[in-house]
Amino acid sequence: MTSQHIGKYACLEVESRHLLNRIPDGLFDSPRGWLITDRYFPNTRLRLRHMQSLSGEEQIYKLTQKFHSETQNAYETTITNMYLTKAEYNHFETLQAVILRKKRYPYPLPGISLSIDIFEGRHQGLILAELEVEHKAEIHELVLPAFFLKDVTNDPFFTGGNLAAMPDEEFRQGLSQRLLDHENL
Repeated sequence: MTSQHIGKYACLEVESRHLLNRIPDGLFDSPRGWLITDRYFPNTRLRLRHMQSLSGEEQIYKLTQKFHSETQNAYETTITNMYLTKAEYNHFETLQAVILRKKRYPYPLPGISLSIDIFEGRHQGLILAELEVEHKAEIHELVLPAFFLKDVTNDPFFTGGNLAAMPDEEFRQGLSQRLLDHENL
């Protein structure tokens, strides 16, 4: 994660989200990647995350707070992570939450941190890329692969908490409409 410290504990994260029209060739060639289960707590800015490496050898548990201040644009997020033990995670896991599952794969793009998220369960069919950079200007200077459809960073439809809480039919219609809008450009 590319980040700059904000205060004592929080970091500034600069990233963009892009809607993809397909899974990139060669994405599954490497065994690297994560199965991610996010539990968003209603009416909070908190997310409980369990990351299991696709090899099954590593598990990460964390509690995260993400928010945008009034001075930040859509590409900037203030993020604070607290790493947990399995026992601590199990305690928080009992709280009411809406759940989002995805597999995250690293994707090689020179000089940039890029990951591809392939969503599972009721969000199957959604493929997003996340780019992390030091400064927003870098995002607009990049030459992106052809499978990137659209920068959806400014579209609240694609935030994790929103996707997790969204009813199935609203998700299906919203995703279909956004894909159709892109085809009509």
